[in-house]
Amino acid sequence: MNPNQPQDDFPEVQAAIYRVALSLDSFLLNGIPYGVFQDTLFPGFLKKVADNLLTPLASLEHHARHAPVANQPKIRQVLALLREKCQQLIDLVTGLRAFRKLPLPQVRATVSRIALLREECAQLLQELEAYFQTPKPFYQSRPSYSTALVNNFLANLERVFEKEWATSKST
Repeated sequence: MNPNQPQDDFPEVQAAIYRVALSLDSFLLNGIPYGVFQDTLFPGFLKKVADNLLTPLASLEHHARHAPVANQPKIRQVLALLREKCQQLIDLVTGLRAFRKLPLPQVRATVSRIALLREECAQLLQELEAYFQTPKPFYQSRPSYSTALVNNFLANLERVFEKEWATSKST
């Protein structure tokens, strides 16, 4: 196989990348409101959305075996880094379940890392798309309203945590 030849099963690879990207955002957009802020109402929800992120990631890792031989080492390296960053994000958000008991500066510092880790994951997914030569990159083809929704959520996240934190102190 020519190392510059597009991935033979790019629809499956492309779909796997899309699922990871969507699961990443779902983890944040659903996991934080329901798994962190309302964890007593929805016990186990955060673990479920975390698993929903790790499952498509495992599927994507499976596709590395079918990548052009010349790209396999780099793809495996990027996938390992993506898994590490996703796990860091899961651990970070999971740790925020106790944010009401933490000092506000610590909450702010932790929350500020969420958007950075998510961006690192998005960049790694884009790098994988280049290695797999997927014809329709996820972030470039995503509807602008979806991108805006995620960006606005992340931009306001620190303020939302501060408000939730302050509310918990006044009750």
